[in-house]
Amino acid sequence: MRALAVIVLFLLLAPVGALGETWVEVGADPEAKFYVDIDSIAMVNDSLQVIKRGVYTRQLTENFDGKPSVFKETRGTVEIDCKLRVNRIRRIDMLDEHGVLVWSSGDMPRRLWLSVKPNSHAEATLDVACAHFDHT
Repeated sequence: MRALAVIVLFLLLAPVGALGETWVEVGADPEAKFYVDIDSIAMVNDSLQVIKRGVYTRQLTENFDGKPSVFKETRGTVEIDCKLRVNRIRRIDMLDEHGVLVWSSGDMPRRLWLSVKPNSHAEATLDVACAHFDHT
């Protein structure tokens, strides 16, 4: 009974969204580290979709519709074609330093497919997602 109480307490205190996410680093540069959520990889139609995250070393500002949005993290949905080695960004969300959404692109189903550049975090994302999906 006590073990059950501890589990319930853990679940109540766990950060929302923390369960079911397994982040794997796929690249870094002087301004950010990039991760993919292994648990989010799914086949949708004939391509993979994965959630990708960029965590920046400092707050950044972008202007959308004449209004500045200050963010520290991005999360997006990346669509990947493993055979053709192309990808496209389907959604971008910008979050502040507290994880609060400050801007979202919404779904962008008409984005163009782009070739994945060698030795980039996009290539690492493709390689991790495709290899993981092949083993599930």
